[in-house]
Amino acid sequence: MAQSRKESTGAHADLLRSPLPTPKWGSQNGSAFTVRAVVTINATPTAVLDALLDTTQYPAWNKFVPKVDFPDLAPSDPSLPKGRLGPDTLFLEHVDMFGQGKPSGLVKMKLLMTTLKETNEHNGSKSYEAVWLGKGYPDWALRSERVHAISCDKNGITTYDVWETFSGPLAVLVRLFVGTTLVKRFKQWNEELRDYTEAHCHN
Repeated sequence: MAQSRKESTGAHADLLRSPLPTPKWGSQNGSAFTVRAVVTINATPTAVLDALLDTTQYPAWNKFVPKVDFPDLAPSDPSLPKGRLGPDTLFLEHVDMFGQGKPSGLVKMKLLMTTLKETNEHNGSKSYEAVWLGKGYPDWALRSERVHAISCDKNGITTYDVWETFSGPLAVLVRLFVGTTLVKRFKQWNEELRDYTEAHCHN
């Protein structure tokens, strides 16, 4: 008898010189590029989404972004628990480009969560798309947008697909200096999210 569930797999990550379009900036060209990572997770899409949006748990699993701060003037939704991301949330990622989850090497990246879409699929599961917009540079200099797509197949295995497209004059410098590192860190992010979700989330 065939098993009703498959096992999750390791993450696959790439730097794409033909960039993927994003909701706000659409299709980009010139020096634009995309960093993308995909992993399968033996958990529901809702469990993966909860782990992604609950930044209070990032120190427990996320060595790439071990801490998130919320500026005092950030729009807030009173219905959201403290530390949970939602639409119109402005936040600061403390990024460790070494992927060690340590204070040394941390830089801060300002992001705005713009949208969270939920879709009821034909197989009875839910799929989600969360979008984070980079706000650390003027749009004329560097544009970045990160899309998190979470879906589930008929066997109950969730696919988490995240990509970030960079464009603008500074994009070429980002690719040259940290492009390879970002591919490694996106892969690490996916695998750590998978391991944490499979170990701690059961909904």
